[in-house]
Amino acid sequence: MIRISPILPVVISSIIAAAQPCVAAQASNKPAGNIVITITDIRIADGGNLIVSLYDGKENWLKTERARITEIVPIEGDSSVVALKGVPYDNIYAVAVIHDKNRNGKLDMRRFPWPKPKEGAGISNNRFSFGPPDYRDARIELSDPVLKIRIGMRY
Repeated sequence: MIRISPILPVVISSIIAAAQPCVAAQASNKPAGNIVITITDIRIADGGNLIVSLYDGKENWLKTERARITEIVPIEGDSSVVALKGVPYDNIYAVAVIHDKNRNGKLDMRRFPWPKPKEGAGISNNRFSFGPPDYRDARIELSDPVLKIRIGMRY
């Protein structure tokens, strides 16, 4: 019969815990930049927050809970500047902005006579068509230390 020392699980846990900061440090050494977003045409009278989300793939697009970065900013004027920091270079992204008037964390929709947002929204490249915005139309590439974009809200 093999006997395992009662201290062995503690030693293994310590080794795993000590290795985790090393993995995080390696990941943070990748070159990263900032995406500075100027959001215009905000209806200040509606109050609420702006939900600014950065997506890194079509499969995550417009699913706020799956965004790479999400910033929630209180509305203080008819325009706002939001900086998304530490975004890895050489990747394709897309940005979506929601004017969350009632602060419920999502874009509210009306259903009748056809589906349409009740709250304002905007996307990178400002391309809109009938129906939900397409990820391909909103794609941007971060290849410099700072990428500045402008998003106009639509209501």
